[in-house]
Parts: sequence; structure tokens; C-alpha cells
Amino acid sequence: MVIMSYEETNRINNVLISAVSHELRTPIAAIKGYSTMLLDYFPELTVKETKEYIQSIDNATDRLTRLVENLLDTSRLEAGLLKLEKTKVNIASLIKAAVKEAETSDKHHKIITVLDNNTTMVYIDPKLIRQVLDNLLENAAKCSPKGTEILISTNNNGQELKISVTDHGTWTPAGDLNSICEHMNGSEEKASPGTNGIGLRLYICQRLIAAHGGRMRAEAADKGNAVQFTLPLTPVKSKEKLIYV
Repeated sequence: MVIMSYEETNRINNVLISAVSHELRTPIAAIKGYSTMLLDYFPELTVKETKEYIQSIDNATDRLTRLVENLLDTSRLEAGLLKLEKTKVNIASLIKAAVKEAETSDKHHKIITVLDNNTTMVYIDPKLIRQVLDNLLENAAKCSPKGTEILISTNNNGQELKISVTDHGTWTPAGDLNSICEHMNGSEEKASPGTNGIGLRLYICQRLIAAHGGRMRAEAADKGNAVQFTLPLTPVKSKEKLIYV
């Protein structure tokens, strides 16, 4: 149970609003830029160039859609208005689907999947856990040098399933996700190119995992960073509840 004052809540909200504004700028700028190019230079553009610009607009729109969905779900969670649609899901299939889509949108990294032989069925909301996987893979791709590998692995200890996403970036210190997200969201102004929005996505993931009764943290890996989260193997209620005092 987490007890938060209204002042603390407002401070965190202000940090998140700042992070959201930065995260929105990139896709909006892409949509505006490519739309302007199409309007101003359409007669001179080749078919290939036109298709590339339209594809870029489509990709930016998808990114905006994911961001809005993440924020709406997180807002509903914290307000107690989001009902998790839990069902028995083959987590291996969910991971493979997320990896396949990530590989389609990211041509600069090789994603390696290492699944525990005991990777099994779990009771989760597949839509929300898929959002977590998508966000973590996007973070890893944004922060890792081109040509490096991203590893997603699982480990089943009989009570919970641990899922790890490891990259070759240097975007965050190891530790508790609450403090990391706060630090990174507060540092968006100084973020290196391509890393804006990392803290926001981690914050969203942490809330969604907590709603499933799991835990999430970041740890240093051999050549980068690893974000790990757990999912109970039996149905449980969320362990996190916000009380305002």
C-alpha cells in the first residue's frame, strides 16, 4: 500500500505532464514535417519518396495512438476505473507476437528470445501486458546503439514468471522503478537524442505490472541495462492502492 499526500501527487503529475509533452513532440513534428513536404513538393516527388513520407506519417500516428492508449489506461488504473480483463494466456505466444512486431518496425537491432522451458500459461490482461512488452522493447531499441542485440528472456521459479528485456544502452541506473522514473522524467530536458519518453514508458509499465500483482525493477547487465518484471502464476488482486491524505 502506498500513501501519498496531495502535494506529492501533484508534484508527480507535473513531472509526468512534462514528460508527456516531450513524448508528443516527436510524432507531431514528424506528421507536420512530412505533411508539409507532401503539400509543398508533391509534383516533384517520386513515387518512392511519396510512399516513404506517407509511411512515416503512418508510423508517427501509430506512436501517438499507443501513447494515448497507455496514458488513458494508466489514468483509469490510478483512479480505480480500469477493470483488468484477465484470462489464461500463453505468455510465450504473447512475447513472440510483440517481438515480431518490434522487428518489423526496428531494422537496426537483432532481437533474441530465450524462453524458459517452463514458460507457461498466466492469468493476465493480454492487452495491457502486450503494452508493457511493446514499451520495453521500444525503450531498448531507442537507447541501444545500432547493430546491437536486444534480449528478451523468461524464468519460471514455480511461483512467478520473471520476464527480462536487456539492451546495450546506458539510459538508467539500477534500482527501484519509482525513483528511476521520477529521475528520468525530471531529466527530459537534458535527455540525449532518442531517449525522450523512456521514464514515461517505464512509469506506465510499472503501474500496469503492479495492477497484476507483479513487481518491476531495473538492473545493470553485462553490457547495458535490464528491466525485469514478474507475473504471478496464480490469479491475484493488485497489491498497490493509492491513498490520498
